[in-house]
Amino acid sequence: MLQTKEKRIEKQKYLYICFIDYVKAFVCVKHDTLLEIIQGFDIDAKDLRLIRNMYYGQKAAIRIKGELGEWVCIQKDVRQGCIQSPDLFNLYSEKALKTIRMCDGFDLEGANYNNLRYADDIALIADSEEKLQRLLKVVAKESERLGLRINCDKTYVLVASK
Repeated sequence: MLQTKEKRIEKQKYLYICFIDYVKAFVCVKHDTLLEIIQGFDIDAKDLRLIRNMYYGQKAAIRIKGELGEWVCIQKDVRQGCIQSPDLFNLYSEKALKTIRMCDGFDLEGANYNNLRYADDIALIADSEEKLQRLLKVVAKESERLGLRINCDKTYVLVASK
């Protein structure tokens, strides 16, 4: 990111970056949708079965003062702290972010770039406010369809210039 910003500044051009924060991102991952998404990728059947067994059909109950409550089925959430969770969230959010693949961002040595991401840390990048706004609208709409809400209080825009 830093090298990209430096190259744009050398050319006297602005770079607009929107850092997106989702509200409780890992908690909003729907198991059914996640399994549907990862089946579309070239993932080994054993790995797919492992992921399905880790998440699908989970049940939990709360114990208060020795009394066990009612068992409920868990249908959302990827495990916090699990080494696989960032990768699973990447696959989940790919469904929302693939819609911007062809949208203009900024040109770097002949290639179009419009986002950088790792797990729930997403940065949309463009060379104009208008392009960035279009990217954000599309991502917000598609994210909402997946049950992911953008946290407006923690989402911010950075304008890099000389």
